[in-house]
Amino acid sequence: MIKFKKGELTNLKSSNPVKMLITDTRVGRNTKALVAGVSERASRHSDAMASVFKAVNSISEEVSSIVELAANDEIAITSKEEKLAELMEMNQGLLQCMGVSHSSIETVLRTTLKFNLVSKLTGAGGGGCVLTLIPTMLSNLVLEKVIAELESHSFRCFKVEVGGQGLQVCQGGFSCFNGDVV
Repeated sequence: MIKFKKGELTNLKSSNPVKMLITDTRVGRNTKALVAGVSERASRHSDAMASVFKAVNSISEEVSSIVELAANDEIAITSKEEKLAELMEMNQGLLQCMGVSHSSIETVLRTTLKFNLVSKLTGAGGGGCVLTLIPTMLSNLVLEKVIAELESHSFRCFKVEVGGQGLQVCQGGFSCFNGDVV
């Protein structure tokens, strides 16, 4: 996992992978227009939006810390996942305050919430993709029901695990980037 902040990438050391469902709403978006909308909202409500931005930053920092915590048994893993779910829920609420949600994103949120799962938009919002935390203890049957319902809305779903060993990007077969300078 990586943290991207102000153009800087930081590798997060994560011994436990986090299971996620990525739902592609198939709704295109205009990142430039979304960013401009947030900027305009911040101009109209500078104090309130400054508090929203500060809260988003605090959540991001706390998520980074939780991701890096080692969890050695099911109780610790479940506790870690519950904290991540709560922070994801708070973050999504703040993103809605910024005005970057979309009816397709809200459909994903309502659908996953029916199964007691927490989701949040990713990227600029306004459509695009939504991340849903998949608890380790969730049955495959429930997950398949969630996916079926999301796909009934013409969304595409991808099950992924992030963290743990992670992805390595290799260039020309000679050097790989795994968060360390090579």
